[in-house]
Amino acid sequence: MMRWKVCGMREPNNIQEVAALGPDFMGFIWASKSPRYVGADFVIPALPEKTKAVGVFVNESTDTIIALSKKAGFSYVQLHGEESQKEIDALHTAGLHVIKAISVGSAADFDLKDTPDFYLFDTKKGTQVGGTGEQFDWSLLVNYKLDVPYFLAGGLQVEDVQKVKNFPGLYALDFNSKLEVSPGLKDVEKVKELVKQQ
Repeated sequence: MMRWKVCGMREPNNIQEVAALGPDFMGFIWASKSPRYVGADFVIPALPEKTKAVGVFVNESTDTIIALSKKAGFSYVQLHGEESQKEIDALHTAGLHVIKAISVGSAADFDLKDTPDFYLFDTKKGTQVGGTGEQFDWSLLVNYKLDVPYFLAGGLQVEDVQKVKNFPGLYALDFNSKLEVSPGLKDVEKVKELVKQQ
């Protein structure tokens, strides 16, 4: 059964409705320029035991991330900036699991040296914060040989599950904008369709 993550959650009732459908991961964005920013004082509501909360950041200080993880309640961190291996190591020391986002435009983008727990491959973007909602050339993943498992993001839709679920190294599928009614609000019926694809 494919692991899956719903990212960009924000609205309390919507969080509970989606969580009831059993995602493996749920992402909450602490990047103020994102339209899905949860706000500095946001605390993640209680989630089912199966569902791991992920705090999403762009070039935030390690100390801030660690403090927020304790206050807001997440054990996974997703990094979308230029964070170094030193910062990844510091987050590991604090007991956090680290997902490092990599923007993919060509095979050269897989020449990776850092060692997070997971990569997250997303589409190479322009100036906006976070994902583009567009897909990159997934055929680049067919020959994936790195030891670090990855989340696949970037414009994933429900009907894409069968196309990608057997890619080598794939750990989980990451859904966001294609499941939305509006930024931060997911269409529960689309999430139910996703569950049926598992």
